[in-house]
This record gives sequence, C-alpha cells and structure tokens, in this order.
Amino acid sequence: MMDIPGFVDTHIHGAYGVDVSDADPEGIKLLSRSLRRDGVISFCPTTMTLAEDDIKRVFEAVSAAKAELEAEGGEYSEILGIHLEGPFLNPEMAGVQDSSVLKVPGEGAGLIDSLEKDYPGLLKIIDIAPELPGGFEFIEEFSKRYVISLAHTTADYDTAHRAFEKGARSVTHLMNAMPPSLKRDPGILGAASEDNRIYCEVICDGIHISPPYLRMIFKLIDRKRLIVISDSMRGAHMPDGEYYLGSARVTVREGRTFLGGNGGLAGSVTYMAAEAENLLKYGIPKEDVALACYSNPLERLNFMV
Repeated sequence: MMDIPGFVDTHIHGAYGVDVSDADPEGIKLLSRSLRRDGVISFCPTTMTLAEDDIKRVFEAVSAAKAELEAEGGEYSEILGIHLEGPFLNPEMAGVQDSSVLKVPGEGAGLIDSLEKDYPGLLKIIDIAPELPGGFEFIEEFSKRYVISLAHTTADYDTAHRAFEKGARSVTHLMNAMPPSLKRDPGILGAASEDNRIYCEVICDGIHISPPYLRMIFKLIDRKRLIVISDSMRGAHMPDGEYYLGSARVTVREGRTFLGGNGGLAGSVTYMAAEAENLLKYGIPKEDVALACYSNPLERLNFMV
C-alpha cells in the first residue's frame, strides 16, 4: 500500500486484551509481538493517569519487557520509549483519565527526575495542560530533554502559542480533550497551524475526527508535522464487550468505545493499518499518509529516518 518499512505508533495504551498500565512485562511483550504481526515496527507504550507508585511500576515493567524482547529475539515491535499521558492534565478535560491522582505541573519535577534517574532514557513524551500552575515553567525546564505535548487542556490560542514559545513541540490527539477551533478563538488548532515546529497527533478512525475535518487538517497543518496514532486500548483486536481502561469500564461495540451513559469516547479500538487505509479512502495523498505513519513520528522523537 505504501513504500514504508512499517508503522510507528507513538500513542497506544494497549490492544489484544493488554493494557500498558497493568504494569505486566509479559503483557507488554505480547503487545509488542502482536503489533509487529500487524505491521507496527515500533511504538511508545502509553500510560494512563496513575498514582506515582503505579507510574513507576509501569516504567519497571516496560523496562523489563524491552530487555527481555531484545534478549529473546524474534519478531517484535521495538519499544521506543514511554509516552506519559498524565498526571499533568486539566481535570475539566480529564475524560476517562483518573482525576483523583492528577497533579499540577508545578508539583511534577520530582517525579520526572526520579523516573529519569531510575530508568534513564526511557521517558520520551510528556503530556501537559500548560494553563495549570507551573505549566510554563515545567515546559521550560523539561522541553530540552523530552517532547512536551499539549493534552487534556482548556488552553486557548494565546495559551497554546505561549506554550510553544516556551518549548512545547507537540499536540496530543488533536481536537480531542481540548476546546474547539472557533471563528473568534482558533484555539490550539489555530496556534499549531501557524507554527511549523509543532507536531500534531491525529486519531484517524473516522470517529474521533470526521473525514471532512481530517481532510481539512491535512491541508491546514504542514505535511511533515502530522502524526497518525491509534490511541487504542485493550479492546482493540478483541470481541465486542466490556473492558477496563485504567479504572474506567468501557464498552466496545461495532468498532468504537463508549464510556458511561452519554456514550463518550474512551480511547479507540482502531489500529495503524486501518487508519492508513481510511486516510487513503478519504483522499489524502499516499505520500502524506506515509509521512504521518512512519517518518514524522520518528522525527518527533529525534530518531534518524
């Protein structure tokens, strides 16, 4: 379909019945080997918002799984590093994330330093709501060592622009868990569209963002700055039913997730190959799809392509 070595998924919580946040090395190894069979050559295991001790358990499990995969060999999807989604998120936009263990960025330096000390080089992406206390200072302090990505945020255009000036270089699942782009407040989408330093993750299942809006995004954002992600949870590649994402019970039915009585989304059950097919079907050029599924996610992490 496309002339690339394989897909790179830098935002994935789980699939095949596995959740990264279970902190189970065997489950993470199963996820890695299963993803490789699905065409994903590398990925970033992604946490949910967890208590600090549970975050550290995830890091220990991912570190162990990575070492064991390298020792055992065979076909597997390479673990590039961890994407930390939470705890530095705005409770107003928490969605399925556990609000009870959220922290403001101003309280987060100790956690990040501890993770780096115990698991050097494993942390790659940190999600943050920049409007929270200490947000801009956190970005300044850590943006030279990690990808700082705006997520689960109430940030408007001006706040997003300031965060980018401080060193944030990414937006997590664009248009989801953030304010919309309006004619008098273009929001994060508007700020990102004007700054060609900024990478934007996009879930391309046709549910999180409608196909016409995806076509608009692929015209509005520089083609070298878009990144396709799955944001999938343990119910991906599994039968319809109920599955846990973190502490939340999620219903999976007919290719989408449902959270609570209002039917809100809670991650996805898509996968990279299906998203690439969707984009081609929606009229996105093959070259742009290849960049978004392979080259761009690697370049965001400063890997040589």
